[in-house]
Amino acid sequence: MVSTPDRPLDAHAVETLTAMGRVLYPHDFLDDAPYRRVVDIVAEEADSAQNALLADGVAALDGASDRPFLDLAEKERLAAVEAIERSPFFETMRAATARHLYSNPAVWRHFGYEGPSSHLGGYIDRGFDDIDWISEDDVRVDK
Repeated sequence: MVSTPDRPLDAHAVETLTAMGRVLYPHDFLDDAPYRRVVDIVAEEADSAQNALLADGVAALDGASDRPFLDLAEKERLAAVEAIERSPFFETMRAATARHLYSNPAVWRHFGYEGPSSHLGGYIDRGFDDIDWISEDDVRVDK
């Protein structure tokens, strides 16, 4: 992998980290674009030490099997990620993926989140309870 401060990730690393993001936070209804955005942000914010951490992490994922991470089946990818879950690389990518994936307004609609409402007076008068993916049977109200 070629890693420099100006270009921290090559195409293989970008694709590997995108796939790792999907393993960390799997949502079948999302395409790769939001996960790729996370990788782009991480790459943009990375300094030379972070670039080395990312390069080593991609190498660790690729080295977890006799095939590159991208060629692995879903269960094998999960095992490869679990094998490195105590590493600083894992924690960096776990935290960055959670932060950047779920703060992306393009992703919110997939979860039924309409976005912040404080500037609109809150949720009380804006249909806070109009979600259609929870049935009445699932809602328990203690009186």
